Amino acid sequence: MRKPTDRTGEIKAKDSKLEIWQNDFCDAFEQDERRLFSCRECWYCKYGDFGIHTEHPTKNGVCKYEEEKV
Repeated sequence: MRKPTDRTGEIKAKDSKLEIWQNDFCDAFEQDERRLFSCRECWYCKYGDFGIHTEHPTKNGVCKYEEEKV
């Protein structure tokens, strides 16, 4: 298993898709309400897209977080 990595800096600076792994984490974490268990990792975040609700979830995914531009 890959070592957990804080991706906060990359999330805030991204201008395109950011590939993430299950145990990565950042300050933008928000619990995915469809998940029963919670842990501050991308796998459990509402912005992490790992295909969890499909037949073939993956260990790596894409962060869908977009910082609000005010």
